[in-house]
Amino acid sequence: MLTQLNWNNVMCKFFLKILIVSSLMYLSACTNMMSNDALTKVEIQNNSLYQRIGGLPVLTKIVDEFIDEVVASPRTKRSFDGIKLKPFKESVVAQLCKLSGGPCVYEGETMANAHRDANITEAEFDAFVDIFRETLSKYLPTREKNELLKILAPMKRDIVKPA
Repeated sequence: MLTQLNWNNVMCKFFLKILIVSSLMYLSACTNMMSNDALTKVEIQNNSLYQRIGGLPVLTKIVDEFIDEVVASPRTKRSFDGIKLKPFKESVVAQLCKLSGGPCVYEGETMANAHRDANITEAEFDAFVDIFRETLSKYLPTREKNELLKILAPMKRDIVKPA
């Protein structure tokens, strides 16, 4: 009987150790997962939109494709008559770079001054935004696309001619 009690005691301690080790491993894995999630959130918060977008190379691709499209579209091309596209594209890239937290300096006009005599209609602006969204969707994840659009949205009042 004493032997049986000792054996049961040994087995009980053995299973208790396994249970403790398993629990510690599980808790360690959970802690690591939470640390990785927390790290990802911190990285996203510390990285500017400019960095998350991909910097100048991606902004330049977006602007090149977008401007080429709006200049060709029957819905928006009127607004770009007489515009020198290369300096215009460079200016838009610099503006988007600055607005998204990048190191660029934007030296262009204010949106109100740049569009004062352009007579941009609500329909033209909406077409412009549609094309911009389509272009952004090709290059950016939804979160970054929406963040950029949110930054740019207040410009509408300076671009569209009041009815």
